[in-house]
Amino acid sequence: MKRGFLNSTKAKARPLGPINVPNVPDTGALKLQETDPRGPGIPGAMTFTTLPMTSFEDDEPVTECFFFPGTKELVMKTPGFPQPLVHPTTPAVRLRAVPGKGMGLFSTRALKMGDLILSERPLLVAARGVYSTAPPDFTPEMRMRPENRAAFMALANSHKEDGSGPIVGITRTNGLGISGLRPGVDDGTNMYVAILKDISRLNHRQVHKQLWSDPGADGLDISCSANTSPHFDLASFSHRLYAVRDIAAGEELTFQYAEVVCSAAARNEALKPYDFVCTCPACMDAPASDSRRAVIDAFLPNVLLWAMNRTLSDDWLIEQCLEQLARIATEGLEHDYRFFDATKAIMEAYICLGDARNASKWVAKLHRQKWAAELAKADVGPLLDAGNTAVYEDHYMWRMRTDPGANVKMLRQLAGLAGPGNIKTLAGGATLMMFPGLPPGFKLPDMPDMPTFL
Repeated sequence: MKRGFLNSTKAKARPLGPINVPNVPDTGALKLQETDPRGPGIPGAMTFTTLPMTSFEDDEPVTECFFFPGTKELVMKTPGFPQPLVHPTTPAVRLRAVPGKGMGLFSTRALKMGDLILSERPLLVAARGVYSTAPPDFTPEMRMRPENRAAFMALANSHKEDGSGPIVGITRTNGLGISGLRPGVDDGTNMYVAILKDISRLNHRQVHKQLWSDPGADGLDISCSANTSPHFDLASFSHRLYAVRDIAAGEELTFQYAEVVCSAAARNEALKPYDFVCTCPACMDAPASDSRRAVIDAFLPNVLLWAMNRTLSDDWLIEQCLEQLARIATEGLEHDYRFFDATKAIMEAYICLGDARNASKWVAKLHRQKWAAELAKADVGPLLDAGNTAVYEDHYMWRMRTDPGANVKMLRQLAGLAGPGNIKTLAGGATLMMFPGLPPGFKLPDMPDMPTFL
């Protein structure tokens, strides 16, 4: 697998650089102690540690970690940590050589959208932008078990000519981003990269089927439309790889290396370090694809504005979101968070209309998107049952479109969330501000001039 995560503009603005680390013996064994690479007692110093820090059997997968202050504590305090890895009942993937590309992952059976393909703990989790080649007497992979170190060193390195060195080159080529591991920190140091034995083998492109029968044939069916998406589960400290649409048995599993909603030209610029030009349908028909992807990127469904804007029809937002889902399907971008957003908006629209039966159908669609980080925040499980009237009626959007009094209920619930002082800082730094409790019988006025851009 060749990954472009650390070749972004933001990553280049914080280049990888050398740090000082102490001499640590190469025992090849699981290290349970921690090592401060900048010396003991230095405020803000980073640490090497092994997770899970437990006396599991020798075959328990572990990860070598290079953390900023606060990250290890966050992980260790996660409810249930360390949970065991969850694997598919029947193996779903195998590693296979790909003509002209090295190795790749392939499905061993037909997969449905939302199916778990595999799960694994990373070989290494490193802080973005500060992990380096280090002095010759120590590098983090020396802490790995011998089999993990061999797997790490066998991964692709597309940075052999830029001075990165083998360790940083492999890390830059194969890193999957993990964010949110530094409580209260919202700058670039909140991003880590994970390098994995199998998931890091995912290719951006799929091979033409004729190459299997004729390895000398020209051409690759390169794809800017990934069919899988990994999700990082903090409690088990593992990545879980999911199918984002139906996948046939024997199909190669892919993961995007570049931002998917930008233009074909921008994607190919980002793919230059991997020495190939993308010739997938989206890139070959760039004018049409670029136009669709630009609309996908710009679409922002706002359920609350639609619910309170009586100049729009009851099905207006639903139709808009269905068109968005159709564009996403055409471009094969089901892995993107915008797919989740449009699905969720339709579910909420039906809740606003007081239609639990149709809402529950879209809850089920939403529930299949297990790769979406937003799913954990949505907590839609109780809404799967359309007959659970108490849960639906307690939802703050219930009948908001059809019952003016529901708007008052929604505003009161938001005021309750804001708490004393009517202001609350939310995750990510957003601020919720509300006015004091609404008087009994308060009605929101009709708002015909409400902006219709959603």
